[in-house]
Amino acid sequence: MSKKLTKFAERLRALRGTRSQMEMAAFVGDITQAAWAQWEMGARQPKLDVFAHLCKRLGVHADWLLGIDDSPQPVKPSIDDQLALLKAQLGETSKSMEVIMAQISRLEKERAKP
Repeated sequence: MSKKLTKFAERLRALRGTRSQMEMAAFVGDITQAAWAQWEMGARQPKLDVFAHLCKRLGVHADWLLGIDDSPQPVKPSIDDQLALLKAQLGETSKSMEVIMAQISRLEKERAKP
């Protein structure tokens, strides 16, 4: 396993935080929980187009996720991406539905502003 892949796996795990692999796969879209697990273990790497989509959805720069650059420069996730993550959490976790629904409502109002 290469050092860069190890760094990628570590950073992917860190980005997941307390969310399940299933939640993250649903949030990213077009990937399975099994694929996410293989990436975290360093067993496989995503294809280039999937990697680019992954960076966009997670709001990080590719250089940081690959371990090329150690200073994270987060990309602010779009409101649509934030809504998708919250909706995925709503279906996958036992978090308080009221809190999640309040966040969804706030983001939808923000998105509706010109």
